[in-house]
Amino acid sequence: MFNKSMINHYIKTVSTLCISALMLFSTSVNANTHNVGQATTLIANAMQASLSIINDPALSTKIKRQKLWPIVTTYFDFMLISELTLGKFAADAKSPLGDYSDRRFTVEQQARFTDAFTIHLGNLYLDRLNNDSQFSVSLTQSSAMKPIRNMQRARVNSLINGKTAIDYSLRLKDNEWLIYDIKVEGRSLISSFRKEYAALLLKKTPDELLTLLSDKNRAHTENNAE
Repeated sequence: MFNKSMINHYIKTVSTLCISALMLFSTSVNANTHNVGQATTLIANAMQASLSIINDPALSTKIKRQKLWPIVTTYFDFMLISELTLGKFAADAKSPLGDYSDRRFTVEQQARFTDAFTIHLGNLYLDRLNNDSQFSVSLTQSSAMKPIRNMQRARVNSLINGKTAIDYSLRLKDNEWLIYDIKVEGRSLISSFRKEYAALLLKKTPDELLTLLSDKNRAHTENNAE
C-alpha cells in the first residue's frame, strides 16, 4: 500500500488544500502578455467562480464534486505533474538507475500513470468536500519564477480562510498558465509524492505500481457507487 505520511499531511493538517487548488484555476489565464499581475487578477476572478460552487449550501457534496471535477482535469498540468512525480523513473529522465534500470517507465506506461494518477489525486482531494464546506481565499503575492527547461513560470501565494498558506507554481503552456505544483505551508505536493513513489519503485516494477493505482481507483469507484 502507499505511504500515508504525505497524504496525512495534506488531508489532516491542511484539509483545505484540495479546495484551494480547485478554486485557483477554474479559468485559464491568457498569458500572451506574460504579465503576472494580470494573471493574478484573472485568477482572483476565477476563484470567485469556484467559491460559488464550494460555498453553495444548496449543492450536495456529490453535485459539488461533479461541478469541480472538470475544473481540476482541465486546468492542472497533469502530464508535467506526473513527469515530476516519477522523477528519475520518468520515461525521458537521464539519471542512471543502476540495478533498478528496469524501473524506468516507458512512454506508454507513463501515459497510463498520468491517467491513473490524475484520478487518484482527484479522489484524494475531492473527498475532502462535504455539504458544510465553507472557504475564503485571498491572494497575497504573485511573482515570476526563474525559467527551467525554457518554461516560463510564475508563483501565486494565497491564504485559505485567512490562516493557511497555499502557494501555487504555474508554467506557461500553449499560451495558458497551468498549475504543476502546490506548496502547503512550504511543503511541495510534487516532492512528497516523488518520495513516496521512489520508495515504491525500489520494490515494484512500473506495471505493478500501475496495478496498485488502478486497483485503488477502482475500489474508490465501487465504494462510492449508488
